Amino acid sequence: MIDNNSFEPLASKNTGINLKMKRNIFITQESESSWWKSLQLNDMREMAFMLSQKALPAWNNFDLYEELKKDIKSLPEKTLKEIEIFLQMESSLEHKLNQHFLSFVTPVIQIQDGHLKLPFEVKQSFLSVFHILKGVLSPKNEAAAIEAFSSSIKRSIDAIKIAKIMNPDEVLALTNKYYQLSLQA
Repeated sequence: MIDNNSFEPLASKNTGINLKMKRNIFITQESESSWWKSLQLNDMREMAFMLSQKALPAWNNFDLYEELKKDIKSLPEKTLKEIEIFLQMESSLEHKLNQHFLSFVTPVIQIQDGHLKLPFEVKQSFLSVFHILKGVLSPKNEAAAIEAFSSSIKRSIDAIKIAKIMNPDEVLALTNKYYQLSLQA
């Protein structure tokens, strides 16, 4: 088993950042630790949101079947925009987020039942947005929000990795702020 907390020396030329240690962020199996779970809820939500935006090209670049295009193709991107507005305005648009949640239900069930077959990275990108939405809509249940944001982070990282949207050094640089915050918790 690979240890997600293992470190190796890194001097990143691609990112221009010299880091003493490198986190193996691309290992996201359930049995391995998730350092981001020690973040404050708002930081975890912010990280999940940012990574989901980065993973979105895996979804957007996939050519959906014609009958699905009009129903769900723009759903993840529209939802992320609504979540961003919601977070800036503090809950004045919750009804719109509930509508987006309802729009996700059928495709999520179809994915889970195997009726909507998508490449793994495309499915992970789509579900990462769904899980952020679940977390945002769970303000009174912190444990549920943490699990939803954590799931979104894992799914986004998988999509980014498999679709080769970013290389490991770029993801490391992108998430370093959050990793440093997790060490302070």
